Amino acid sequence: MPEEKHMIKHATAVGNRKIKQKADQLINLIQENQDKEFFVCTHDNPDPDAMASGVGMNRILNFLGIESNKIWYCGEIGHPQNRAMQVSLNLPMKLWTTEVEKDVASRLEDCFFIFVDVCSPDQSNMSIPFDPQVVVDHHKQNPKSKDVLFIHDEIGACATLIADLMLNVPPIENEENKEHCFNHEADGMREVCTCIALGIKIDTLDFLSENSTDYDYKAYKLATIFMQSEKFHKVVSYELPPYMFEYEKVAFENKVVNNPTCIIGIGYLDQNRGDCIPYLADKYMRLPGIQTVVVYAIVGESLRASVRNTSSAYDTEQLIEDIFGAGMGGTKQGIGGAKVPLGLLSAIALGECDCQDSLWKNIKSVIEHKFTKSTSK
Repeated sequence: MPEEKHMIKHATAVGNRKIKQKADQLINLIQENQDKEFFVCTHDNPDPDAMASGVGMNRILNFLGIESNKIWYCGEIGHPQNRAMQVSLNLPMKLWTTEVEKDVASRLEDCFFIFVDVCSPDQSNMSIPFDPQVVVDHHKQNPKSKDVLFIHDEIGACATLIADLMLNVPPIENEENKEHCFNHEADGMREVCTCIALGIKIDTLDFLSENSTDYDYKAYKLATIFMQSEKFHKVVSYELPPYMFEYEKVAFENKVVNNPTCIIGIGYLDQNRGDCIPYLADKYMRLPGIQTVVVYAIVGESLRASVRNTSSAYDTEQLIEDIFGAGMGGTKQGIGGAKVPLGLLSAIALGECDCQDSLWKNIKSVIEHKFTKSTSK
């Protein structure tokens, strides 16, 4: 890390010419609604980029005098690296519940929603049902409503946009000096920079993803100047629970490899071990010649799957739809997941009835058939 003498209280914007105008619009909109309660929300299963974007947006709101210290989500923080980031940095992730939803619905006119790393409630990976007033996102989707302030660029990470917004917020002048939104000496800014660095590094796959840009790298380099190095490396080199190694053996014994594809059925997983699925999907993408991986298991009352795809032969979103059904999953940059409720079959999955083996064999047969059919088109 650079020496402290090289540190600066404020840096210049990281490169997107459109962001200055968008930052001004964002500030005006926040000030016009300052008496409302602000909800910073991300997609159902927040990853490092989503969490970093939420943390950065809260910094902007706090700088502008808005009390906001939560990042709302609906699903779970499942991947061990995502949990490591939440725990190591003590991130204010808050689970959205039916009670919160009813309360907000009763006073919706007094609430202001900002979505980060996701566009709208219409997406399969966003279960908070209220329309946002602001969206900050780096994906191709557009908000359904034209009344939304959409801050967007098709780049590697949403956290890059958040960093640039912070840099474009005008300083607040006082008698002694100017206070900047992006000021490493401000309370909590070391954590914010650590989150942004992690979000960009992980979401761009170390700048190897096809969407990563110089814009991402510039924001990343700036964040690394001020980040907490020890916490950063703890998340990058995250610890694995012992059961992960047990399921590595299960995956190895059940993998079906037909280069360039690999599909793995794990069987039944305890509710608190669903994080095995994305971990194994990432791991098996490292096999020589593999371009597409699907790992799936029955977890509680649902069939869950993780999909990884770098092949240009078929679209990842279409692949998920072909195998698991329309509206059952979501994707970004070749990384996707699916969750299919088992409905009446849940009693069997939960062990309340016999025939668990038969249920799994039938599900496995259907998925492998659909996978083969879809990848052979």
